Amino acid sequence: MASMNPETLRGIVVFVEVARLSSFSRAGQALEMPTSTVSRRVSALEREIGLRLLKRNSQKVELTEEGEAYFVRCQRIVEDAESAHEELLGTRVQARGHLRVAMTADFALRIVAALPDFSRRHPDLVIEFDITPRMVDPAHESCDVAIYIGSPQDSGLTAIKLAEIQLHLFASPTYLREYPAPTQVVGLHAHDCIRLYASETRWKLYRDGECAEVRVSGPLMLSSIGLVRRLAVGGAGIAMLPASLCREELEAGTLVRVLDGWIAAPVPVYALTATRMMPARTRAFLDFLKSQL
Repeated sequence: MASMNPETLRGIVVFVEVARLSSFSRAGQALEMPTSTVSRRVSALEREIGLRLLKRNSQKVELTEEGEAYFVRCQRIVEDAESAHEELLGTRVQARGHLRVAMTADFALRIVAALPDFSRRHPDLVIEFDITPRMVDPAHESCDVAIYIGSPQDSGLTAIKLAEIQLHLFASPTYLREYPAPTQVVGLHAHDCIRLYASETRWKLYRDGECAEVRVSGPLMLSSIGLVRRLAVGGAGIAMLPASLCREELEAGTLVRVLDGWIAAPVPVYALTATRMMPARTRAFLDFLKSQL
């Protein structure tokens, strides 16, 4: 079986970067080579394979059907090779390059204050954030790390647990003056409960080994936990929120705990990556997230 020549390997690396960025010029900048060299190496790779991998026009660069399949395989090969090289270099390698991270707006707000310090400690690292409520797949999208709140499905991705979020019940004194706090979990049924997503119709709570479940309802449902907190402060109802997210409101007295002692099951926070082998830039960022959580 013939071995792959070095020029083909270089062409694969260049092709993967062009496919990632959908641009010959941006790939050239990332690889520190002229755009003409990038184009020439991709063309040479296409001639060797005998298939067109990219559709080019003046507006954008897109993968062909064959190019999409080739990119998925080659991306993992390139990333694993980069990771293996950095692993061998160990602590002598600084976090550097371009890191693409997908997370929700609520999660981004949680870490934004500490990001300038992280950037100062890693001046050669550029982080591109995709702020989105959907679950991003790092194996098939232009993303290195996706932050997922909850237990991820078995998708073949590498899931790294970062933390667990403890949830409590909160409401504003304004709301509770008009609608007195329930003394038992079943009493939540009579209150306006601010929910995450329409599918959240039951709350399960625990206290000292005891478990209680109640059907909840209310006119407001949101996909942002930050907005749920704001509505709770504004007197819209009872909300299930992370205690760590409500410290300032508890100290200011704009939120108080409801059914103190009852808590929901902790919600895990995971970082999803395409492979187990991660470059130094990914490891540094995940260490930073763990320190913030």
